[in-house]
Amino acid sequence: MSGLSIQDARDFVTFAGQTLERLARAEAHSGLEGEAYDEERGWLGAATRRVRESLERVEAALNDAALLPEFASARKLKSEELANAWADAIEAVFDAIVANVSANGPLVEALFPHQRFMSLRKPGNSAQNFWREFERRAESSYVRRLCADPAYSFLPPLLEAARASEQKVRELGTPKPLPEAEALALREAVSDAAQALELALRQARALVEAAFAAAPSAPAELALDAKPKRRAQRAEKAALPAN
Repeated sequence: MSGLSIQDARDFVTFAGQTLERLARAEAHSGLEGEAYDEERGWLGAATRRVRESLERVEAALNDAALLPEFASARKLKSEELANAWADAIEAVFDAIVANVSANGPLVEALFPHQRFMSLRKPGNSAQNFWREFERRAESSYVRRLCADPAYSFLPPLLEAARASEQKVRELGTPKPLPEAEALALREAVSDAAQALELALRQARALVEAAFAAAPSAPAELALDAKPKRRAQRAEKAALPAN
């Protein structure tokens, strides 16, 4: 079996998720009701376990490979998501000060002389400048003194949450380049896991057919007779000349 690409692996993940949903419906199918079909339902359970375990392995391999160039678009989307979470964390500090102290008090002035929160939702120079200024102000002696005051116990955990959110944005925005050997190893790990998932899906179809031998139309009714198609195969089919 030839190696599977990152996109193939993603396709198998999607297909496996659909298969698990269909297997859950299959176990409750009327064609397998009653004690007489305990063993057949057990086969469906085995199919579910096999697919789920293989799916988890692929997801873990894809997660480990997140720094590969193939994930650039996914990283961009993730960056936007983290930027929004970062802005939310900063706004949570502001909202907590307003709720617990005052909207116009010295603490707001100390941390938020300019409340341009929208700049945080688009990672770039504006967001970085906002953060550098906010971090400098959060480390001021005045703010640190208030953080040690029990009356302001709400403040330290919110500031720490903001720091953690900013760090996630920064780390994702400056990924370390991968050595070629490491990148190859990550791709091979994804390919191996995806091939194991492809095998698990084929085994699941066989177990489904065996379980529903007395009701052969059930697999099609449940869409469990479907087979995942690799992108290379789809491309080859599309390239065939018309008769």
